[in-house]
Amino acid sequence: MNVHAPPKATAERSHDTKLRVADCDIHPLPNTVKDLYPFLEKRWRDHLESFGARRRQAIYQGPAYPKGQPEAARRDAWPPGGRPGSSLDLMRRQHLDANNVELGILTVINPHPGNYQNPDQSVAMCRAVNDWQVAEWTGKDTRLRASILAAYEHGDAAVAEIERLADDPNFVQVFLLSRTAQPLGNRCYWPIYEAASQADLPVGVHAFGNSGFPITSSGWPSYYIEEMAGHAQTCQSQVTSLVLEGVFERFPKLRVVFIESGFGWLPSLTWRLDTHWKKLKAENPALKRLPS
Repeated sequence: MNVHAPPKATAERSHDTKLRVADCDIHPLPNTVKDLYPFLEKRWRDHLESFGARRRQAIYQGPAYPKGQPEAARRDAWPPGGRPGSSLDLMRRQHLDANNVELGILTVINPHPGNYQNPDQSVAMCRAVNDWQVAEWTGKDTRLRASILAAYEHGDAAVAEIERLADDPNFVQVFLLSRTAQPLGNRCYWPIYEAASQADLPVGVHAFGNSGFPITSSGWPSYYIEEMAGHAQTCQSQVTSLVLEGVFERFPKLRVVFIESGFGWLPSLTWRLDTHWKKLKAENPALKRLPS
C-alpha cells in the first residue's frame, strides 16, 4: 500500500483494552550497510566497500521490490532521512505503542547474509547483524526480542553462532530463509536442528531468500508476480522435505515455524503426503507416523 494510513480510533484506544499483542514478524532494517560497521572487523568493512555482498543468485539486479512500491512499504512508514524499518522511535509510535504490542520478535530479512556466496563473509555478517539487533533494538526496548541469523549453508559456522547466543535472553529463535541451496530436510542442515533443539530454540523459516536456483521446479519465471506467488510453493516443498526426510523423527523436540508463507495450502498438502506415505512408506522405514 502506497497511501497514508488514516488515524484509527482503535489505535487511539489501544491502551484502554486488555488485549495484549505479540507480533512474531517485525522487520528491522539498517538504514545503510554502514550501520553494521561497528560490529564488523576492518577486513569486512573494506570488503563491503570494494566488492559489496554477493547473494546466491545467478542474476540479481535492481531492488527487491517493484519500483512502484519501494521497500514494499506504506509512505508513512518512511522516517525522516531513513528507510522503513530503520527507526525504533517510529516503530514504537506507529506499531508497538499504537497496537499495544507487548512482545515483538525481530526477523531480519534484509540483509540476511545466511546465503551469501562468500562463506566467510556470510559468517561475519550474520554475527554483525545479530549484535546490531541487540545494540540498536532489543537493548533499547524490552518488548523486543531478536532472532539468531545463522550462516545456514555452512553448518559448523551456523552451529557456532547458535551456541554463542543460545543463552542470551535477547534471542528467541534461530532464523533461516526458505530458499536454501538444498531442501531443508537434507542432512547438511541437521547440525543446525541439533543445536536449536539442545538450546530449546525454535527454528523460524521465513519466505524469501536467494538459493541460486529458480523458485519453480521447471525453470526461471518471466515476471516478478510469478516470483512472489512461488514463495508459498517453496515453503510447501520445505515442509515436505522436513517431514519425509525424518527430521522430526531424529529431533523430536525440534519446533519449526514457517513465517509469512500462508497456511491455506496445508490441508491439501497433508492429505497428499498421507496418501502417498500409506503406499510408499517401505521406502523410508525411519518415518514411523503419518506425515500429517
